[in-house]
Amino acid sequence: MPGNSKAIRARIRSVDSTRHITKAMELVASSKIRKATARMEKSRFYRNVMLDAFADLSAEKSVYAKQRARELPALYIVIAGDRGLAGGYNNNIFRSAMTMIRPTDLLIPVGKRAADYYGSGRTAKVLTAEFTSVEHFTAADSAKIAYMVKDMYDRCEIGAVNLISTRFVSMLSQKPDITYLLPLEVLAENRRDPGEEEEKGKPGAFGVVEYEPGAEEVLAAIIPEYISGVLFTSVTEAYASELAARRAAMDSATKNADEMLENLSLKYNQARQSAITQEITEIVAGANA
Repeated sequence: MPGNSKAIRARIRSVDSTRHITKAMELVASSKIRKATARMEKSRFYRNVMLDAFADLSAEKSVYAKQRARELPALYIVIAGDRGLAGGYNNNIFRSAMTMIRPTDLLIPVGKRAADYYGSGRTAKVLTAEFTSVEHFTAADSAKIAYMVKDMYDRCEIGAVNLISTRFVSMLSQKPDITYLLPLEVLAENRRDPGEEEEKGKPGAFGVVEYEPGAEEVLAAIIPEYISGVLFTSVTEAYASELAARRAAMDSATKNADEMLENLSLKYNQARQSAITQEITEIVAGANA
């Protein structure tokens, strides 16, 4: 029994130490989540306006609005987290990407976990793995990727540009999501309400818009801004999702640790009582002898 009590005490110390770590990580995530969600909300408005504008533009006859041969590789920008211990956050992204990415496609991972995961040569060729932080991802990083993508698209090296990230639904719900960036025809199709018939001359989100010098010239000039803006907003949303997922996971782990400590304390007390009872029995037996 003494040996059993000693083992239980060691187990209690181990669980208590783990509990302190999970509680600290929960508090850190909680302290960052407010700033991250505020940043996300500010950028969401820009993203929605940008997508609406390009949905209207995509109806024009442009190289950026036409479907390309499926034989051309697609470029995927995959956004995951910087760290683990966030429940299924990172794995959900990788599973979603796995169902879409072909071996011939190209990849730009964003976030340390994505860079590490795809750095071992999984599924597709990685163009660059320099963007290893979602938390510190800047507008300059976003613009760099946007111009790289546009140049490859202009040279017909890729047939589509897709963005896989996590959509922040609420503090308790985050879902993997895909945004079809190029060609714009895909964007327009995805933003059209089901059953809605396209009518010639029908006003778009901004009414009937005329472009000078022309829609194609306008598209060519602002495609990098479009990609950069949507990408940056998606990164801010992914970072907020990562923090929310980590806070929920660490809160659950802390509660599990509390439950384990309660059960271990009960077992420890039972072992001590059993040991005391055994000692008393042995003393009485010796006295009677």
